[in-house]
Amino acid sequence: MRKVTLAHRVEYALLMSVIFILRLMPLHVASAFMGWIWRSLAPRLRRQKRAMAHLRLAFPDKSDNELHAITLGMWENLGRTFAESVLADRFVARMDELITEPKNYREVVEEIKKSGGVIVSLHSGNWELGGAISSHNGFDCSVVMQKLKNPLVHDYMVRKRAETFSGGVFVKGDRAGMKALTSVHGGKAVAIMGDLRDVRGSSIDFFGRPAPTNSFPARLARKKGAPLIGLRIRRIRDIHFEVQAEIIPMPQTDDIEDDILKATIAEQAQFEAWIRQAPEQWMWAHRRWG
Repeated sequence: MRKVTLAHRVEYALLMSVIFILRLMPLHVASAFMGWIWRSLAPRLRRQKRAMAHLRLAFPDKSDNELHAITLGMWENLGRTFAESVLADRFVARMDELITEPKNYREVVEEIKKSGGVIVSLHSGNWELGGAISSHNGFDCSVVMQKLKNPLVHDYMVRKRAETFSGGVFVKGDRAGMKALTSVHGGKAVAIMGDLRDVRGSSIDFFGRPAPTNSFPARLARKKGAPLIGLRIRRIRDIHFEVQAEIIPMPQTDDIEDDILKATIAEQAQFEAWIRQAPEQWMWAHRRWG
């Protein structure tokens, strides 16, 4: 068990205070309020510099003013996502009103119900709503998450995600790979974030630069014979979203490692295409390339 320090307790108390205030507000007000707070304050923090540096490399033809505007949208989206994640239970009763599910997503759902699925997503729009959406569509979905630095905050987030991810929450470093392997079969899927840096992963081109990438989602799908599904929950406006899903091609040859690599390349290409459509909805401030 990890040691809980005074700093951890103070941070957790502040978080609970903010969540208490947010829960006093209607969903759309809480989302807008946190979006405004993050949009106002975050550009003054050190990660703004990193976000601008990444954007300059990804969009060399855009001016700094244009890139700055993208960062403002990014911070607002992240603030909204935070509020919506701690109020995710309020989406459950309003799914048909707030979430649009195109026909191709319903076809993906039927495929999951038949043979399971590996859902690989990215930090764009509101990725935290995946559990509520899967439950709404009648299949169990588990999720693999990173261990957070603050043990109190970590435990809280595990509990919150377990409320909507009916298949369970698997924490990296706690036999998450084995748990994910056994959780994929007919009617059950596992969700994995595929846009984080993995220093032990394959070097995949992403926005014209090599990025160390986790190939586990493709490896799991290849091993289980389940579809590899790229998924984004795109913000349309305020608290309204559209689910976008694409089945990533999975080669089936005698060279399993090459099959996995090609599927991972296709997955990252899909991510890049989605990010280019709405760059203000992706998390440019994290260390994707190095």
